[in-house]
Amino acid sequence: MALIRFTLNNKQIGFVRNNKAGSTTVLNYIGQIFWNESPDRPTGTVIKSHLGEDSYYGQEKSFDYYKDKLLKCDVRIAVYRDPVKKLLSGFTHAKKFNKIHFLDDFLQNYKAYMNLENYIRIHCRTNTEMLGEDKKIYTHIFNIDEINSKLKPLLEEWSGKKLKETWLRKTEPVKITTQQEKKIEFIMKKDYDNGWF
Repeated sequence: MALIRFTLNNKQIGFVRNNKAGSTTVLNYIGQIFWNESPDRPTGTVIKSHLGEDSYYGQEKSFDYYKDKLLKCDVRIAVYRDPVKKLLSGFTHAKKFNKIHFLDDFLQNYKAYMNLENYIRIHCRTNTEMLGEDKKIYTHIFNIDEINSKLKPLLEEWSGKKLKETWLRKTEPVKITTQQEKKIEFIMKKDYDNGWF
């Protein structure tokens, strides 16, 4: 979705915003570091107002758009999520805003929905589309469940600031059938092929 760039300890840090994989939580921590953001407020794109236009690059784009700028960063951070949970979270988020209505219809017509509406595309892309195919380019990789236990302490160490724990936009898990799960795994196959699971 975008490359977020900022400097800590004389190192340029690049964090790839991967929607529905805890990116709002990470953005909140960045906000706490640089402008004392409240731990219960989604930061969103206000980053540009505090860190400059170049700090939020490639908004709503895919990995290839910001890859070259990411590779120039000293520290490159990726956060991913289990592909099934990621797609279900994206579906739930889009459904809440009346963009999608029925899971079976969405899964059956996934490509059409992804071409139809940018809001759906942003929230229902694969980890691969956001993070790329090669995990080796990252210096730090975290599963969504490691944001508070591993990434937050690193950000505290690099910034010298104590951050207040946050976890924004929690949603109840969607109950699905085995058949629906298999369809989702097929749709998100790139993530399994590239190790983003």
